[in-house]
Amino acid sequence: MAQSSPDGLAEGSYRCTSYNVSGAGGSCANFPRLVLDADGTYQYSSTTGEWTVIGGRLYLSASELWGPGLVLGRDTVRFEYDYNGRHMTVAWVCAGCSAAVAPPAAPGPGPAAGGTSIGVTLTLQFRESIGGVSGYVIVPATAARTYEHNAPLPPGAVMGLAREASSTSVLLATNRDNRLPSGRRYVVFLSWPRESIPVAVLDLPSVTTDYTATLDATLDGASVLARADRQ
Repeated sequence: MAQSSPDGLAEGSYRCTSYNVSGAGGSCANFPRLVLDADGTYQYSSTTGEWTVIGGRLYLSASELWGPGLVLGRDTVRFEYDYNGRHMTVAWVCAGCSAAVAPPAAPGPGPAAGGTSIGVTLTLQFRESIGGVSGYVIVPATAARTYEHNAPLPPGAVMGLAREASSTSVLLATNRDNRLPSGRRYVVFLSWPRESIPVAVLDLPSVTTDYTATLDATLDGASVLARADRQ
């Protein structure tokens, strides 16, 4: 069983869950596991070395190609690097680790504050074609205007990996350790390697069971933030 690292990343066996090459998705199902051991050593295929987390980034001592990985949560890390003229984005998730649970958010505009934390599964439907999405961040509406790309999560926010279902739709889902208080308003951000854009407003109803919905989404972030501010 993986142990929680005081540096903000869990030790354990990480599997590749997202592989993006210059904006195009690829398969990484056959990638070896990246194993981070509790004694500070790691193994990837036949490569071994030492790992450490400094300033929210994972450093692997024997990896010259990957560079530092961005820690996205206690069980998720993403590497970005250039190889043969192409930009690679690879995300890894720990199998069996428990992600950190964000503290509850303060009530914001929109539906009255609830209390039950629930899982959320969303389909984001765009009118325009999109590509190269690597993840999502769901932020309480009250904190949406101050959230910046790759910044520490504000209280009550959750993040994870997103999957392109088609050229105009994206699927995302929270997990058992990344739940949202119901009865509140949120802004959904999608993340690319170099930016995060607010794409939809989520008015989460006051329900006690997991919630599934399809939301109209847009890359016009200013209009999304303006809509989130309305009562």
